[in-house]
Amino acid sequence: MEQGPFRDEPPWTTCELPYPAGGISAAVATSSGRRWLRLTVLPQLSPKAAAPLAEQLLAFREDFSPLRRDRSTGLVVQRLARPTLLEHAEWLAGSNAALALWERLATEGLSVLVTVALRVLRRGTPQARETVLTLLVADPTREVALPHWAERALLMVALADPDDVVRGLAAETAATQLPELLLSAWRTWVRDPCQRVRRATWAVVLRRRSHAVPAAQELLTEEGARAPVRADALWALGQILSTSEFAPILAACIQHPARELAEVAAELLWTQHRHPLPAQAALKSPHASVQTIGAWLLHPQRGSPAAGGARPGMPLPLV
Repeated sequence: MEQGPFRDEPPWTTCELPYPAGGISAAVATSSGRRWLRLTVLPQLSPKAAAPLAEQLLAFREDFSPLRRDRSTGLVVQRLARPTLLEHAEWLAGSNAALALWERLATEGLSVLVTVALRVLRRGTPQARETVLTLLVADPTREVALPHWAERALLMVALADPDDVVRGLAAETAATQLPELLLSAWRTWVRDPCQRVRRATWAVVLRRRSHAVPAAQELLTEEGARAPVRADALWALGQILSTSEFAPILAACIQHPARELAEVAAELLWTQHRHPLPAQAALKSPHASVQTIGAWLLHPQRGSPAAGGARPGMPLPLV
């Protein structure tokens, strides 16, 4: 490393800068001092002189915590030597300097960026994997634009992620940008353990497959299927069937012994499909939370007229 005028002195200590008391060594020892170095010293150094200081600052990982917003950490990423940057890319991808990482890698070439992104998706922390997917594919305002083939490659890896958050984000992104990734194996995706994956898949399938309604009905009545999976098949039917078509199905499910299924039915009754038949069925549900919704919708003073209630001011029914 290039030396200053004194023995073993780093080159950045010779800059004419307003150092705090104790100089560079004292600044590195404190959080505020390191921030001063990032904001004031790094930008004034040549690339050759800045790289070793940037590497030294990189060692203080607490400064790069994603729970701390600090734009100055991005300056460290900008000034790192290329080998150091690539060596630490996996954890930087989950840090508060993640955007700076991908902007820097974009200047290194598309192949380098995609290679590192795939590496992060396969080996990074869940935080890093979610962040890279957001910054490079999912965010509609993303600053680093990738070609179609690269986005597809990242989404394919993310759809196989063991973490529900990452896989759910990948499915929701694929549903809007590359729906064919879900359509190719949609019968598997609608049984995924993650609700975000299941609902994103149903949303795509219901738009594109005429036989999706019979498939959802079949899954709904499959007693061996998990209750959350059946509940999302019910949710899917609720997005495409009219209230009159859906009411008998809703009435049956709202009394189901599985709480997950009955509560999704009650939610659909409350938010989208108010009808007397499922509202009356809700009163006989084995679940108190579902009974409460039925009683509210049928209440003569507070209830929804669409569900059979009659609010104050409603005309008396003709007899």
